[in-house]
Amino acid sequence: MGQDGLLGKLFRRKGTEAGSQPTASGASSPHRVTEPAVQDAVPPPAATTSWDQDEALRHILGPSADAPAVRDVLDLCDTLHGPMPPVPWREQMAALLADNAAGNADGNATGNATGNAAAIGALRTIALRETPFDDPRADHRVPFVRSVVWAIGLTEPADAVPLLIRITEVYGEPGRGREYRSVAVTAVEALGGIGGERALPALRQIRAEAKLGDVRRAASRELDRNLDEAHLSRADVPEWQAETFELDRDGLRVIELGHGYTAGIQLDADGTVVLSYSGPSGQHRSTPPAGARANDLHEAADVAANLRTVVYAERFRLKQLMKDQRTLTYEDWMESYLGNPVTGQLCRALIWESSIDGGEHWQRFVPVWSARREAWLRLGEDGVSHDIAEQSQARVVDPKNFSAAEKRAWDVQLLKLRLTQPFEQLALADGGGNRRRERR
Repeated sequence: MGQDGLLGKLFRRKGTEAGSQPTASGASSPHRVTEPAVQDAVPPPAATTSWDQDEALRHILGPSADAPAVRDVLDLCDTLHGPMPPVPWREQMAALLADNAAGNADGNATGNATGNAAAIGALRTIALRETPFDDPRADHRVPFVRSVVWAIGLTEPADAVPLLIRITEVYGEPGRGREYRSVAVTAVEALGGIGGERALPALRQIRAEAKLGDVRRAASRELDRNLDEAHLSRADVPEWQAETFELDRDGLRVIELGHGYTAGIQLDADGTVVLSYSGPSGQHRSTPPAGARANDLHEAADVAANLRTVVYAERFRLKQLMKDQRTLTYEDWMESYLGNPVTGQLCRALIWESSIDGGEHWQRFVPVWSARREAWLRLGEDGVSHDIAEQSQARVVDPKNFSAAEKRAWDVQLLKLRLTQPFEQLALADGGGNRRRERR
């Protein structure tokens, strides 16, 4: 790969002509998805006295840059110039990756990365490098990075899905321009091309949580297309778990700061995230203590900031659940909603209804945790708690189905419980009360 190789075009920046040093991008996403986790494979930049393309490749990809499997995959990526790969390109890339995985390709990379592992590692490194699109001479970078994303989508789903989620998040940050946005949308489209039980929950998660409207709409299109082809509905898509941030059941996480100081991160049922500090004698303060360890202070601030982002997404997810009037099985409700310390906190202040007879009769309640019983109970508007049967199905009550009397009763009950709802549910009740639902 010489001076005019494809990665010379891809990674050349202003000031990287002969006699200059390469620069490295350092942007990163503030929020990471929990499931599944991906480790960014971006090596640290290496200083050079002159710009040489082969040296730049090794700087970017390490020794695997010399692997034939890597060269073959990247050379094929360089041939894709349109936004969507044609069928012959997909077939050729899939066959190339399959040959590498089977050991038919000559993967003589130095070190442990050989064959398919080296090729996938190179694709991951390039995709997560966040190559700046700030050079007016670098328009070709956009289709190349998109082609890398499409190639990732043709690897094994277990590898591809978490990496595509990460790419969507990295390139889908607001304010980064249309080039970044186009890569995020491509990652969503690649997920749609994978489909199946691994990709569908990811698409629904992106549809609910993505910060850019274009990305959410792309996820919605791909999700609906896959479901239509499989003759399924959105209710058939498996649930996902929000990141827990190591919160306890009451929404609290305590981080040791050293010298007797601690940081407390509290999530309340209305979605408010409070970061506070305590000293050795137990006194509380709102500002960071001067005697605390700097790294731990940064960790606490990052956790609080990222938690606020996830709370925003989970609030949106619950509102969508209410709007769609989607019914959850007992298992999904307990595991992915009440059992999650982030989503479960928001669930506590919402009015739910459950049925044990297939939806013919419904019982309305707020979920409360019994420490003595170590179980969730349903607390009715009359203040009486009951067990939640394992055969129950549950959903968030549609506001238009509250009568005026029910709304007043629930307002009083939430006030007694000192709970504020994470979004308007009771406030949207018109008091008409659709009485077609018989309750017992």
